[in-house]
Amino acid sequence: MLLAARIAIAFLTILPARLPAELPADGLRRSAAFFPLAGWLIGGFLAGGAWVFVWVGLPPLVSAVLLVTLGAWLTRGLHLDGLADLLDGLGGGQTPERRLAIMKDSAIGAFGVIGLVVLLVLKVACLAALFVNGEEHLFFVLFAVPVAARWAMATLACGVQYPRASGTGHAFVGKVGLGELALGSLLLTPLVWWNWSATLIIIGAAMLPALWLRFKATKALGGVTGDVLGASCELGEVCGWLAAVVMFGA
Repeated sequence: MLLAARIAIAFLTILPARLPAELPADGLRRSAAFFPLAGWLIGGFLAGGAWVFVWVGLPPLVSAVLLVTLGAWLTRGLHLDGLADLLDGLGGGQTPERRLAIMKDSAIGAFGVIGLVVLLVLKVACLAALFVNGEEHLFFVLFAVPVAARWAMATLACGVQYPRASGTGHAFVGKVGLGELALGSLLLTPLVWWNWSATLIIIGAAMLPALWLRFKATKALGGVTGDVLGASCELGEVCGWLAAVVMFGA
């Protein structure tokens, strides 16, 4: 169990986590249960950063930009890269094979650039609104959104197929079971205790992209790749931030 937690932290964040030279065959599958744990760690850094920014009196917009930058750094931009690749594939290909080939290309295209710009602007705008009007709920939201988005990402890896013959996601996608999701859901309970109604709304919002991508990726790509999982996380965060703004920042 501890190894699975370390794999999740190493896989989803830039934080150091000691791993053995050879991972067990089911290591990635079991790590899905601890995706929310990675969200808690990321939320902790975001909350700490927000506290410092408020303490030194930074303007809300500056604070929001710095928090979005911190979040991207903590994840090595992994999920942002996945979103850009997915958008390029969906926008530039006409067949599943061509879309997968475009997604494999390391170059970023127009669809990816536009998608990233819109996503980052939305994140900054939502966080700035929370700094202005929702400061009393800000720290709850900074934990809740990363946790919910990563739990939603784990659910997307359950009950789907991987469309390529090999790849990082091959040992993970489609192999996550209900046991991992049940264990992961236990990591959501502190949020429910903190603010149960807001937690359910944020989780529901974060789940929307995962539900859409489950069907869209299966139809357009023939299954779910690691890029699709990353896109789910980023879009889930944006939906979570938007839901928080509606509740607390409007």
